[in-house]
Amino acid sequence: MKHLRILCTLFTATLAASCLSSASALTGVSSWAKSDVRAAQAASLAPDTFASLDARTPISRAEFCAVALRLYEAERQTKVPRTKKVYFKDCKDPDVNTAYEMKLISGRGQDIFAPKDSVSRQDLCVILDNIRTKCEVDKPKITVSSKSFADSKELRSYAVSATEVMLSTGIMKGIEATNSNDPEQSGQTVTLLQPQGTATREQSLIMANRFFDTFDAKPLKPSDQMNGNDTIMGSVPTAEPEKVEFKKEPAKEQTTQTPKPEKVDSFSQTEVDLNQEEEQFLLMDEPIPVSGTVAEKKAAVFGEGGSYYIEQAVAEANMEEVTVKVWSLLSSGQKTPSTKTFKVHKAIVDEVHAVFDEIFEGDEKFPIKDAGGYTWRTNTRSEHRQGTAIDLNYMENMECSIDKNGKIIKITTGSHWTPILDPYSIPAGGDVVRAFAAHGFAWGGDAWTSKRDYMHFSYFGT
Repeated sequence: MKHLRILCTLFTATLAASCLSSASALTGVSSWAKSDVRAAQAASLAPDTFASLDARTPISRAEFCAVALRLYEAERQTKVPRTKKVYFKDCKDPDVNTAYEMKLISGRGQDIFAPKDSVSRQDLCVILDNIRTKCEVDKPKITVSSKSFADSKELRSYAVSATEVMLSTGIMKGIEATNSNDPEQSGQTVTLLQPQGTATREQSLIMANRFFDTFDAKPLKPSDQMNGNDTIMGSVPTAEPEKVEFKKEPAKEQTTQTPKPEKVDSFSQTEVDLNQEEEQFLLMDEPIPVSGTVAEKKAAVFGEGGSYYIEQAVAEANMEEVTVKVWSLLSSGQKTPSTKTFKVHKAIVDEVHAVFDEIFEGDEKFPIKDAGGYTWRTNTRSEHRQGTAIDLNYMENMECSIDKNGKIIKITTGSHWTPILDPYSIPAGGDVVRAFAAHGFAWGGDAWTSKRDYMHFSYFGT
């Protein structure tokens, strides 16, 4: 059956070989990609929205949802009715919401999809593997390890299995690049995985077409096909997810310090209903031990018998500006050295430099776009007011109240915390948490039982 499908596709592609003038034709297709893109279009994998779009521009998350659905339809030889439900506050696209309903894709946090964001190569592999699972195709034998690539450490743990499936089947291929890291091999080429690099529209179509040629899914039985727009083969719960309203929009990447908004108790309560995977994120392991005692650290900061500052002028007289090395995440997915500048108490300047040096030298190369330290706040117990707290990437590392089971009750600052999905979210037990703990800072992600503050690192643990 697969061979017949391939022959039909090749025949159709041959008829279209002289041009790319179909309704879904991309423009500016690279010469090396033309035959594969034609084959993908002949297999109806390209959505109509691709008409006249640049083939070499990164594909958006919404666009790839459309490709994913068409790939599923081609594999299962069925038409997928688009859902009428809307699961995201920033995207009403039926293709996106249907792909989410089918569990082919996931969101970026609470009620957020970010439809215009580009798709990384590793996330493209994850979505394709979700399609394989949905098509009930057995996982192939893994013959190519992601560790065989020089940049394998950049591949996130959640994407390892899916990426190795795509590598082993030839759906995903490495990228030749000039070696610039090793002086002895300067000028030589090396094959890289570039998992966090973006995928273009033509690359995405080519991978989808390779998937179509590789996997042979059985057509859906009539009893399995969908009737109307209620559910997608029973893949979603009977209760529709509760809609969520947020007070803040996700922050855009910035190159300068962005002060974290003042936390206020009057923030309207936001009820949240997380899926199982996200709920597990909030059930933390044992906290990493924090160096030093609170009494010792308070004595070092305020002096013996000293206490929290009650006058702003006194506090600011004890602050010192620090500039630390950080990794900046480019829109291409690559990381580049940068710096951040903020104020902290002069007594902990050396500790802060040591923390950020360790993060910078860590294997994760954790990217930091927001870093805030001292700010005079109305809360007299705030460690930011004392210059002994630091917040990182506040929008992607939310503050929230939790119940006794670790489930979110309300979000008070930021948007989400999804360390598997968002490179700016701080992983529990990762380089950032371990570096801060080694130098006496507690992490708000595991320090308390009634709340989580994933952006927050405090010297006294408050």
